[in-house]
Amino acid sequence: MGEKLKFRFGTDGVRGIIDKDFNERLVAVLAESTIRYWSRRYGLKHLLVGYDVRTRSRTYATIVANVALNHGIDTVITGKPTPTPVVAWFGFRFGFDLIIQITASHNPPVYNGFKVISRIGAPAQEEDTNQIEKTYQEEAEDINKSVSKIEIKDVPAIDPSGDYVSHVINDTLRFFKPRTKLRVLVDPLFGTSIGYTGRILRELGMDVVETHNYYDDRFGGRNPNPEPDNIPDTIQQVTSGAYDAAVAHDCDADRIGAVDPRHGYLSPNNIITIVINELARRGVIKRGITKSTSTTNIVDAIASKYGLRIYEVPVGFKHAVKYLVSGEADVAGEESSGLAYSWHVPDKDGIYTASLLIAAASEYGSLSGLFDEIIREYGMSYFRRVDLPVVNGKEVVDRNKDLIIERLRGLGRVVGDVRIDGVKALFDDGSWVLIRGSGTEPLVRIYAEAHSAGRLNEIISAAVSIIQSLK
Repeated sequence: MGEKLKFRFGTDGVRGIIDKDFNERLVAVLAESTIRYWSRRYGLKHLLVGYDVRTRSRTYATIVANVALNHGIDTVITGKPTPTPVVAWFGFRFGFDLIIQITASHNPPVYNGFKVISRIGAPAQEEDTNQIEKTYQEEAEDINKSVSKIEIKDVPAIDPSGDYVSHVINDTLRFFKPRTKLRVLVDPLFGTSIGYTGRILRELGMDVVETHNYYDDRFGGRNPNPEPDNIPDTIQQVTSGAYDAAVAHDCDADRIGAVDPRHGYLSPNNIITIVINELARRGVIKRGITKSTSTTNIVDAIASKYGLRIYEVPVGFKHAVKYLVSGEADVAGEESSGLAYSWHVPDKDGIYTASLLIAAASEYGSLSGLFDEIIREYGMSYFRRVDLPVVNGKEVVDRNKDLIIERLRGLGRVVGDVRIDGVKALFDDGSWVLIRGSGTEPLVRIYAEAHSAGRLNEIISAAVSIIQSLK
């Protein structure tokens, strides 16, 4: 029945290069292993399958659905490429026992992936993904035999867009009262958010233009991640004064970037501070805030001002879920991705965040002015992430934590270190650096924050040199 496959759930699912280490057989095996485990552990009668715009995504999703149908599971598939947060919310809202999304999120076009989402719309926890891996290891021969017999049939399709859009608009208007008709450029980057963010912002009263608004599995020759290198034309149009703001998303729309005319590109870190500050100021956040260890310390300052507790967790939203579900935290933020909300679904949602951000800016009068308020209140912060190609990067960092900290002491007095995900050094001037291996790619990621550009560059340069000496 074929040799035994090897796969591992990383930070946010199983990902690999299409037709190389991510193919139809792997997808079928993942589906069969997941369905067997989930049925035994939680019960599985209703399954929702979604997918993004990548090469073979629809084919992979159809395979997943047919594996489920073979088990007699009531299964539906989205009729077109659909954002991960939309699939997660719809699955939770309408009582599906399990949601599976075919996506590699922000990864380059050659990648695709398999993401498991629980009945509450949260990414599957590590204990569950470990058990899915174990299920295959223990039952590989039978699983391989089972998937070799799957017949591909038509699967009932659904369109979750109307229900989701209405929900986001209603929620946004509970918190904010848009007043100014902002000129907003929406950039889906050829991905699944086409027809979502632009539609919502129009209904909130904005003057919206949508660019890169057709599906393209090559993403116009760019990486589908809303970072400056991938949205230069969007940034230029806003900073030239043609628009009051822009929002951009990655392929599956769980991430967000933004642009304002005065400051230019606003990173997820900037967006996190704006949205959290506005929600905390209104008393919407009452208990706590969860942040990944890679996220700006301005979040800590906001929490301190409003008497909120901070929970620091490893990178990957699955680590924040327990605090959102338990009610210990109302909001979770991650530097590379954005925000999740306990009253919505416990996973990141770039569309929902874009709606809150632009509504808050409209109420204030401008996005530039809203960010100026953050700078006045909490100071200017400089942040940067650098990715270094390193085979087995996670192992390289984890076995050298003590050595890395020791070498970082040359940058100044280290007043603390955090080792929940890689190694993070905290300096006495308020700056910090985090070095960690990626959970989805052969990379070491270096993150740093400082109160001046010069200090930031000094920290980044030293950290890069340290990792290069270890490779």
